[in-house]
Amino acid sequence: MLITNSQDVATCVAKDWLRVGPNTTIEHNVEICHPTRSGETAPVILGGGCFIRSGSVIYSGVEFGDHCQTGHHVVVRENTRIGYRSVLGTGVKVEMNTTIGDHVLIETQSHLTAFMTVEDYVFMGPGCVTTNDLRMLHCRAGAGAHLKGATIQWGARIGGGTVILPAVIIGRESIIAAGSVVARDIPAKTLAAGNPVRLLGPVTDDEPVLVD
Repeated sequence: MLITNSQDVATCVAKDWLRVGPNTTIEHNVEICHPTRSGETAPVILGGGCFIRSGSVIYSGVEFGDHCQTGHHVVVRENTRIGYRSVLGTGVKVEMNTTIGDHVLIETQSHLTAFMTVEDYVFMGPGCVTTNDLRMLHCRAGAGAHLKGATIQWGARIGGGTVILPAVIIGRESIIAAGSVVARDIPAKTLAAGNPVRLLGPVTDDEPVLVD
């Protein structure tokens, strides 16, 4: 349902399309509980203190934790879970069945593919692209049968314009330089860069995550 006024929010709640916590703001021209292709409908859950900005489309079954924010024109596909105090920048697209942890920042115009896991305290710079199709069998037998998204582990930092290929695991507190193409797993606390990505050495401990 397209939200154009406060009565529309009340209607969504009454129909159990939306469950919303206290002190949450939904701007006008947000679409809530957009139907899936299968027609399945499950309520959108917005925790307390969230801010959903105009132009965003939130599909059926999406859940935001407390104090999350979106920029404008964000799309979050069905059955995605987003944790506490996480931010999706303007134009971010999150495909279905993806899990995003707490204190995650996804910058403007990034694309998170389906079946990904992004753990707590991850940063992704603007314009990152992730993929999940191991075989690229478009219009071929077996299309859709080989989908596996990447896993970005706790506290990793991904520079802007990075491309992350299917099934890759980026280790805890690693740093990926801007513009890299990540076609292999990255060990924990490792600096990596390039196309294809190369391991450059360890990440030092002089920039610890400030855990809330």
